[in-house]
Amino acid sequence: MSAAKKINEITETAIHFVELGTSPAKNAKKTPPLIMLHGWGQTMGSLWGLGDLFSKSRKVYLIDLPGFGKSPKPPEDWDTEGYARCILQFMEEHKIEHADILGHSFGGRIAIRLAKLAPQRLNRIILINSAGLQRTIQGKALVRSKIAKTSAQVCKFLDRSFGLSTFQEWHVPRFASRDYRNAGELKNIFVKTVNEDLSDIAKNIESPVLLLWGEKDAETPVEIAKRYADLIPKSTLVVLPGKDHFPFLNEGAHLCAYHILKFFDDAEPNTARMKKGEEVSV
Repeated sequence: MSAAKKINEITETAIHFVELGTSPAKNAKKTPPLIMLHGWGQTMGSLWGLGDLFSKSRKVYLIDLPGFGKSPKPPEDWDTEGYARCILQFMEEHKIEHADILGHSFGGRIAIRLAKLAPQRLNRIILINSAGLQRTIQGKALVRSKIAKTSAQVCKFLDRSFGLSTFQEWHVPRFASRDYRNAGELKNIFVKTVNEDLSDIAKNIESPVLLLWGEKDAETPVEIAKRYADLIPKSTLVVLPGKDHFPFLNEGAHLCAYHILKFFDDAEPNTARMKKGEEVSV
């Protein structure tokens, strides 16, 4: 079933989503729905193959995050907390008391934020090549980073002083990432989110977390996964040999599903639940 739902209170924008599968009547409490959050510059379509596999045994929600796919841009330049509040409101709208959350890359950032915002609503969390920690830069990459930072400062100074556009015309093509160059109207959101460091939030996550990582990921390398594993108390790290930033594509969907199902079988769900009368602001 496909639908677009108005999230009135916080976003004033329509969230496009697709609902796959059904909740098994006998195991509804043991098998909560799975909400899947895609990466930056992607849409729900990138996770469809993986979501379809899980839809055989549970309800799955594939979401176009605001600003991507068929969901309009947020009314403001959100950070990841804004996106997390949007997902929480989505859960309220659809009467999802608690769920398992899967986040890829940028979607992983949102899942981590959601774990702080409403820990009692999340059973288990799967982070696939998730962003959210600052990369450790060494060697030539460190030198390039310093040159890029100096270039940005000089170009912005020239632009302010002389009404030029050297930052966009000279600096961006040479130093900016592909995601930044393609961000369009979401450029301010991209800058906000890419500079976030979620270390303090990660170390306080109460839910069991599966860190599923492609060995050859150049965007969020394995060293980030290992740091997350050290930070998150109830974490399990699985590195997939030969896989990149999108380990779930094509035949990789079955490989990822295998490890996720094993995690579901082995990990005790988060037992923290909202106390009677307690409310979470969205």
